[in-house]
Amino acid sequence: MRRFLAVVIIPMVLGGCASSGGRTGGMEGMEENAVVHAGTAADLEATRSVEPIREESATLWVNGLRCPQCSSNIDAQFARVRGVDEARVDLGTGTVTLALSGKERPSPRRLSEAVLDAGFTLVKIEAPAVVVAAPAPSAGGAGVQ
Repeated sequence: MRRFLAVVIIPMVLGGCASSGGRTGGMEGMEENAVVHAGTAADLEATRSVEPIREESATLWVNGLRCPQCSSNIDAQFARVRGVDEARVDLGTGTVTLALSGKERPSPRRLSEAVLDAGFTLVKIEAPAVVVAAPAPSAGGAGVQ
């Protein structure tokens, strides 16, 4: 039994899947099933911000996610990030939705580092903005059409 673990299980866990590409950002050896996002320069710059994310959730657009092992790798990294309560990976869209809470929230830069540590590349972060309600129509009934 120990030999089975050493020969089969350990290399599988340490090796990950072919799309992760190690610390190279998930681009080398990426199989055709992996999702690849095209981000803008502004998207990339936003991933470098050190300002904490104040919203309760954020969606990360990640290049290279393709298999359950990818999902496990990224889950393990986010479990180590303070302020991240939950990570939901969608392999079909190549996104990770994070539930955030607590006084200490992660910055986009910290999330980008966690994604890189898992072997992938963070392309874009979306955090819902505070929705401002439209002003009520005036008492005279003349609303905006």
